[in-house]
Amino acid sequence: MKKDNNDKILRNSLSTLLKRFSSTDLISSLDKEFNESSGRTPLSLIDDNKVLKKARINENHLENVVNTIKEKSIASPIMVIQREDRYEVVYPRIVYIAARKLKLDSVPTTVLNMEEQEILVFLATLLKDTKNANIIELSLILNRLQKKFKYKQKDIAVMMNQSRSQITNIMRLIKMPEWVLRDIANDKLSFGHARALVGLTEEELNDIIPMVYEKNLSVRDLEKLIFELNHSSILDEQEKLIKEIYHCETSVSPRKITLTFNSEEEKELFIKKIVK
Repeated sequence: MKKDNNDKILRNSLSTLLKRFSSTDLISSLDKEFNESSGRTPLSLIDDNKVLKKARINENHLENVVNTIKEKSIASPIMVIQREDRYEVVYPRIVYIAARKLKLDSVPTTVLNMEEQEILVFLATLLKDTKNANIIELSLILNRLQKKFKYKQKDIAVMMNQSRSQITNIMRLIKMPEWVLRDIANDKLSFGHARALVGLTEEELNDIIPMVYEKNLSVRDLEKLIFELNHSSILDEQEKLIKEIYHCETSVSPRKITLTFNSEEEKELFIKKIVK
Protein backbone atom coordinates (compact mmCIF):
# COMPACT_ATOMS: atom_id res chain seq x y z
CA MET A 1 0.00 0.00 0.00
CA LYS A 2 2.83 2.36 0.84
CA LYS A 3 4.37 1.78 -2.61
CA ASP A 4 1.04 2.58 -4.31
CA ASN A 5 0.77 5.82 -2.31
CA ASN A 6 4.32 6.78 -3.30
CA ASP A 7 3.55 6.08 -6.96
CA LYS A 8 0.40 8.19 -6.71
CA ILE A 9 2.32 11.08 -5.13
CA LEU A 10 4.95 10.84 -7.86
CA ARG A 11 2.36 10.85 -10.64
CA ASN A 12 0.57 13.84 -9.09
CA SER A 13 3.89 15.65 -8.66
CA LEU A 14 4.91 14.93 -12.23
CA SER A 15 1.52 16.02 -13.54
CA THR A 16 1.79 19.33 -11.66
CA LEU A 17 5.31 19.97 -12.93
CA LEU A 18 4.34 19.18 -16.52
CA LYS A 19 1.47 21.67 -16.34
CA ARG A 20 3.86 24.29 -14.99
CA PHE A 21 6.32 23.73 -17.81
CA SER A 22 3.88 23.25 -20.69
CA SER A 23 4.03 26.87 -21.84
CA THR A 24 5.24 27.47 -25.38
CA ASP A 25 7.27 30.41 -23.99
CA LEU A 26 8.86 28.34 -21.25
CA ILE A 27 11.64 30.77 -20.36
CA SER A 28 9.28 33.71 -19.99
CA SER A 29 6.79 31.79 -17.83
CA LEU A 30 9.63 30.49 -15.65
CA ASP A 31 10.97 34.01 -15.18
CA LYS A 32 7.56 35.24 -14.03
CA GLU A 33 6.79 32.39 -11.63
CA PHE A 34 10.16 31.65 -10.06
CA ASN A 35 12.12 34.92 -10.39
CA GLU A 36 13.39 35.90 -6.97
CA SER A 37 15.75 38.68 -8.02
CA SER A 38 17.70 39.97 -11.01
CA GLY A 39 20.94 41.89 -11.39
CA ARG A 40 24.62 41.23 -11.99
CA THR A 41 26.55 38.55 -10.14
CA PRO A 42 30.33 38.12 -9.92
CA LEU A 43 31.25 35.18 -12.12
CA SER A 44 33.59 33.92 -9.40
CA LEU A 45 30.51 33.21 -7.22
CA ILE A 46 28.75 31.03 -9.83
CA ASP A 47 29.46 27.30 -10.03
CA ASP A 48 28.72 24.89 -12.84
CA ASN A 49 25.54 22.85 -12.58
CA LYS A 50 26.30 19.90 -10.29
CA VAL A 51 24.21 17.47 -12.37
CA LEU A 52 25.40 18.62 -15.80
CA LYS A 53 29.08 19.36 -15.20
CA LYS A 54 30.10 15.95 -16.61
CA ALA A 55 28.58 16.92 -19.97
CA ARG A 56 30.96 18.50 -22.48
CA ILE A 57 29.84 21.59 -24.38
CA ASN A 58 29.90 21.42 -28.17
CA GLU A 59 33.08 23.27 -29.12
CA ASN A 60 31.68 24.88 -32.28
CA HIS A 61 28.54 26.05 -30.49
CA LEU A 62 30.66 27.42 -27.65
CA GLU A 63 32.89 29.35 -30.03
CA ASN A 64 29.80 30.90 -31.65
CA VAL A 65 28.47 32.00 -28.26
CA VAL A 66 31.86 33.41 -27.27
CA ASN A 67 31.97 35.49 -30.47
CA THR A 68 28.40 36.69 -29.96
CA ILE A 69 29.19 37.85 -26.41
CA LYS A 70 32.29 39.67 -27.67
CA GLU A 71 30.19 41.53 -30.25
CA LYS A 72 26.93 42.12 -28.42
CA SER A 73 27.51 41.16 -24.75
CA ILE A 74 25.13 38.75 -22.98
CA ALA A 75 21.62 39.41 -24.26
CA SER A 76 19.54 37.66 -21.56
CA PRO A 77 20.29 36.96 -17.90
CA ILE A 78 21.72 33.58 -16.94
CA MET A 79 19.31 31.69 -14.70
CA VAL A 80 20.88 30.55 -11.43
CA ILE A 81 19.82 29.23 -8.04
CA GLN A 82 21.40 30.21 -4.73
CA ARG A 83 23.44 27.63 -2.79
CA GLU A 84 24.17 29.25 0.59
CA ASP A 85 26.58 32.11 -0.23
CA ARG A 86 27.20 30.93 -3.82
CA TYR A 87 25.15 30.29 -6.97
CA GLU A 88 24.72 27.42 -9.40
CA VAL A 89 23.95 27.85 -13.09
CA VAL A 90 20.62 26.53 -14.38
CA TYR A 91 20.25 27.85 -17.93
CA PRO A 92 21.74 28.51 -20.44
CA ARG A 93 24.83 26.66 -19.28
CA ILE A 94 26.69 27.32 -22.55
CA VAL A 95 26.56 31.10 -21.91
CA TYR A 96 28.00 30.55 -18.43
CA ILE A 97 30.84 28.43 -19.88
CA ALA A 98 31.48 31.08 -22.56
CA ALA A 99 31.61 33.82 -19.90
CA ARG A 100 34.19 31.79 -17.99
CA LYS A 101 36.22 31.34 -21.14
CA LEU A 102 36.16 35.10 -21.67
CA LYS A 103 37.08 35.64 -17.98
CA LEU A 104 34.28 38.14 -17.44
CA ASP A 105 34.10 39.79 -14.02
CA SER A 106 30.32 39.57 -13.71
CA VAL A 107 27.26 38.45 -15.69
CA PRO A 108 23.55 39.39 -15.70
CA THR A 109 21.60 36.82 -13.69
CA THR A 110 18.12 35.89 -12.64
CA VAL A 111 18.01 34.08 -9.29
CA LEU A 112 15.30 31.43 -9.33
CA ASN A 113 13.45 30.10 -6.31
CA MET A 114 13.15 26.46 -7.38
CA GLU A 115 13.65 23.01 -5.91
CA GLU A 116 16.00 20.57 -7.62
CA GLN A 117 13.18 18.40 -8.95
CA GLU A 118 11.56 21.43 -10.58
CA ILE A 119 14.87 22.43 -12.14
CA LEU A 120 15.45 18.96 -13.57
CA VAL A 121 11.97 18.72 -15.10
CA PHE A 122 12.34 22.25 -16.51
CA LEU A 123 15.68 21.36 -18.13
CA ALA A 124 14.35 18.03 -19.41
CA THR A 125 11.43 19.88 -21.00
CA LEU A 126 13.84 22.28 -22.72
CA LEU A 127 16.01 19.43 -23.99
CA LYS A 128 13.36 16.85 -24.88
CA ASP A 129 13.63 17.47 -28.63
CA THR A 130 17.43 17.38 -28.65
CA LYS A 131 19.11 14.73 -30.78
CA ASN A 132 22.85 15.16 -30.63
CA ALA A 133 24.95 17.85 -28.96
CA ASN A 134 22.87 18.12 -25.75
CA ILE A 135 21.85 14.47 -25.51
CA ILE A 136 24.39 13.78 -22.74
CA GLU A 137 22.94 16.60 -20.62
CA LEU A 138 19.52 15.06 -21.10
CA SER A 139 20.88 11.64 -20.12
CA LEU A 140 22.35 13.05 -16.90
CA ILE A 141 19.08 14.80 -16.03
CA LEU A 142 16.92 11.72 -16.57
CA ASN A 143 19.27 9.52 -14.56
CA ARG A 144 19.16 12.03 -11.71
CA LEU A 145 15.35 12.03 -11.77
CA GLN A 146 15.37 8.25 -11.58
CA LYS A 147 18.05 7.90 -8.91
CA LYS A 148 17.15 10.72 -6.52
CA PHE A 149 13.44 11.26 -7.13
CA LYS A 150 12.50 7.64 -7.96
CA TYR A 151 11.03 8.39 -11.37
CA LYS A 152 10.33 5.20 -13.28
CA GLN A 153 11.26 4.98 -16.93
CA LYS A 154 7.58 4.80 -17.88
CA ASP A 155 6.98 8.10 -16.02
CA ILE A 156 9.95 9.68 -17.78
CA ALA A 157 8.70 8.39 -21.14
CA VAL A 158 5.33 10.10 -20.51
CA MET A 159 7.08 13.32 -19.49
CA MET A 160 9.31 13.30 -22.56
CA ASN A 161 6.58 12.09 -24.92
CA GLN A 162 8.91 9.36 -26.16
CA SER A 163 8.92 5.58 -26.16
CA ARG A 164 10.26 3.75 -23.15
CA SER A 165 12.96 2.10 -25.30
CA GLN A 166 14.13 5.53 -26.49
CA ILE A 167 14.36 6.74 -22.89
CA THR A 168 16.35 3.62 -21.96
CA ASN A 169 18.79 4.33 -24.80
CA ILE A 170 19.24 7.95 -23.73
CA MET A 171 19.78 7.07 -20.08
CA ARG A 172 22.42 4.45 -20.88
CA LEU A 173 24.64 6.96 -22.69
CA ILE A 174 26.33 8.29 -19.55
CA LYS A 175 27.91 4.87 -18.94
CA MET A 176 30.12 5.38 -21.97
CA PRO A 177 33.79 6.54 -21.64
CA GLU A 178 34.54 10.25 -21.38
CA TRP A 179 36.17 10.45 -24.82
CA VAL A 180 33.05 8.98 -26.44
CA LEU A 181 30.82 11.47 -24.61
CA ARG A 182 33.08 14.26 -25.92
CA ASP A 183 32.68 13.05 -29.50
CA ILE A 184 28.90 12.90 -29.08
CA ALA A 185 28.85 16.45 -27.68
CA ASN A 186 30.89 17.67 -30.64
CA ASP A 187 28.58 15.98 -33.18
CA LYS A 188 31.30 13.61 -34.36
CA LEU A 189 28.99 10.79 -33.33
CA SER A 190 25.23 11.14 -33.76
CA PHE A 191 22.76 9.91 -31.18
CA GLY A 192 21.95 7.05 -33.56
CA HIS A 193 25.60 5.99 -33.63
CA ALA A 194 25.89 6.34 -29.85
CA ARG A 195 22.76 4.26 -29.32
CA ALA A 196 24.25 1.46 -31.40
CA LEU A 197 27.53 1.62 -29.46
CA VAL A 198 26.02 1.51 -25.96
CA GLY A 199 26.87 -1.76 -24.24
CA LEU A 200 30.20 -2.33 -25.96
CA THR A 201 33.38 -2.58 -23.92
CA GLU A 202 35.92 0.25 -24.07
CA GLU A 203 38.25 -2.06 -26.01
CA GLU A 204 35.52 -2.68 -28.59
CA LEU A 205 34.78 1.05 -28.78
CA ASN A 206 38.47 1.74 -29.41
CA ASP A 207 38.36 -0.67 -32.35
CA ILE A 208 35.01 0.32 -33.85
CA ILE A 209 34.74 4.12 -33.51
CA PRO A 210 37.82 4.83 -35.69
CA MET A 211 36.15 2.69 -38.36
CA VAL A 212 33.04 4.89 -38.15
CA TYR A 213 35.17 7.95 -38.89
CA GLU A 214 37.45 6.39 -41.51
CA LYS A 215 34.65 4.75 -43.50
CA ASN A 216 31.98 7.36 -42.73
CA LEU A 217 29.65 4.57 -41.58
CA SER A 218 25.94 5.29 -41.43
CA VAL A 219 24.00 4.19 -38.35
CA ARG A 220 22.70 1.20 -40.28
CA ASP A 221 26.21 0.25 -41.41
CA LEU A 222 27.42 0.49 -37.83
CA GLU A 223 24.56 -1.64 -36.52
CA LYS A 224 25.37 -4.29 -39.13
CA LEU A 225 29.07 -4.22 -38.23
CA ILE A 226 28.34 -4.61 -34.51
CA PHE A 227 25.91 -7.45 -35.20
CA GLU A 228 28.51 -9.26 -37.26
CA LEU A 229 31.18 -8.81 -34.59
CA ASN A 230 28.85 -9.98 -31.82
CA HIS A 231 27.76 -13.02 -33.78
CA SER A 232 31.01 -13.92 -35.52
CA SER A 233 31.65 -16.98 -33.34
CA ILE A 234 28.06 -18.17 -33.81
CA LEU A 235 28.32 -17.67 -37.55
CA ASP A 236 31.58 -19.62 -37.63
CA GLU A 237 29.89 -22.54 -35.88
CA GLN A 238 26.98 -22.39 -38.31
CA GLU A 239 29.32 -22.39 -41.29
CA LYS A 240 31.17 -25.41 -39.92
CA LEU A 241 27.96 -27.34 -39.29
CA ILE A 242 26.49 -26.68 -42.76
CA LYS A 243 29.77 -27.58 -44.41
CA GLU A 244 29.88 -30.92 -42.58
CA ILE A 245 26.30 -31.81 -43.45
CA TYR A 246 26.24 -30.76 -47.10
CA HIS A 247 29.93 -31.10 -48.03
CA CYS A 248 30.28 -27.67 -49.64
CA GLU A 249 32.02 -24.37 -49.05
CA THR A 250 29.82 -22.19 -46.85
CA SER A 251 29.65 -18.51 -46.01
CA VAL A 252 27.17 -17.32 -43.37
CA SER A 253 26.41 -13.64 -42.69
CA PRO A 254 23.60 -12.15 -40.56
CA ARG A 255 21.06 -12.28 -43.42
CA LYS A 256 22.58 -14.56 -46.01
CA ILE A 257 23.96 -18.08 -46.48
CA THR A 258 26.12 -18.77 -49.53
CA LEU A 259 26.87 -22.33 -50.61
CA THR A 260 29.51 -23.15 -53.21
CA PHE A 261 29.71 -26.61 -54.83
CA ASN A 262 32.58 -28.24 -56.70
CA SER A 263 30.31 -29.63 -59.40
CA GLU A 264 26.82 -29.58 -60.82
CA GLU A 265 26.25 -33.07 -59.44
CA GLU A 266 26.99 -31.95 -55.86
CA LYS A 267 24.56 -29.08 -56.24
CA GLU A 268 21.82 -31.43 -57.51
CA LEU A 269 22.40 -33.79 -54.58
CA PHE A 270 22.04 -30.84 -52.19
CA ILE A 271 18.79 -29.74 -53.81
CA LYS A 272 17.39 -33.28 -53.53
CA LYS A 273 18.27 -33.36 -49.82
CA ILE A 274 16.53 -30.11 -48.94
CA VAL A 275 13.48 -30.94 -51.12
CA LYS A 276 13.06 -34.18 -49.16
